[in-house]
Amino acid sequence: MDLKLLRSFVLLADAGHYGKAADKLFVTQSTLSKQIQALEATVGGELFERGRHGAKLTVLGKLLRREAHKLLRLSDEVDARMRRANAGLAGLLDIAFGISTLILAPRLIADFRAATPDCQIMLDDLPSSEQHQRLLDGRLDAGFCRAPADAEGLSFMPLLEERLALVLPLAMDEPPLSRLSVLNDLGFVALSPGRGSGLDAQIVRWCAGSHFEPRIIQYAEDILTVHAVVAAGLGAAFLPLQGVEALGGRTRQWQLSGPESRWPVGLCWRSDDRNPLLLRFIDHITRQASLIARPGKS
Repeated sequence: MDLKLLRSFVLLADAGHYGKAADKLFVTQSTLSKQIQALEATVGGELFERGRHGAKLTVLGKLLRREAHKLLRLSDEVDARMRRANAGLAGLLDIAFGISTLILAPRLIADFRAATPDCQIMLDDLPSSEQHQRLLDGRLDAGFCRAPADAEGLSFMPLLEERLALVLPLAMDEPPLSRLSVLNDLGFVALSPGRGSGLDAQIVRWCAGSHFEPRIIQYAEDILTVHAVVAAGLGAAFLPLQGVEALGGRTRQWQLSGPESRWPVGLCWRSDDRNPLLLRFIDHITRQASLIARPGKS
């Protein structure tokens, strides 16, 4: 049903007179009459009783008037939502984060939600490598993760510097960092092959630079499980320092040094994505980035 015809019908029904309604619509009475006739052809019956005193609704006209108000109100609401979506004020974003932004990402997202209350955000906990792939595949709008190794098609905004840490059970004394091989008696817990490839590569590079080869005694599917195994006293691990600190004081951590002990973590998105809500989110994070406290050097 043509919404333009419905609007003309409702205005005529409210005015009760073709001349008055035509003036409000800025059309001739002849044009308005043709519009009503076209609408009557659509509904299959007369909508007005025409006479010297104006236009009086028929039974069918009264029924259509009630329904037309509902349809036009719904149309106006949809139009308003579309305008807000085009302005980046409404819509849905799929966003992922990792262990290093366990505290930062939810805080930034909460700030954005407060400023953009009509938006919906779906959150997922994913390793950086999976975030990068989902971004490229169009299955993710943005991710808080490490910088992609191959930046083609992806943009990255650094937000914090993550650091590699040696993580031990609480009961253990401070480790001899100059002789890490003694920790191989306890053994190391690591992510399963294929999980957290970015972190795994970081650990491999740091160990190679330190001439150390950890003895892996157990694998786990995620960092939370790795940390839980270490907290239970069943091994040591190399993990992101800020991520482990966010999990609470169930283990002891020592920040490692060297060129392979640090890496940037930030916001990543598809470079060609023009979703208005995403662009507003990126702008919000950009403005917040200068306020984010970066860890001091040690």
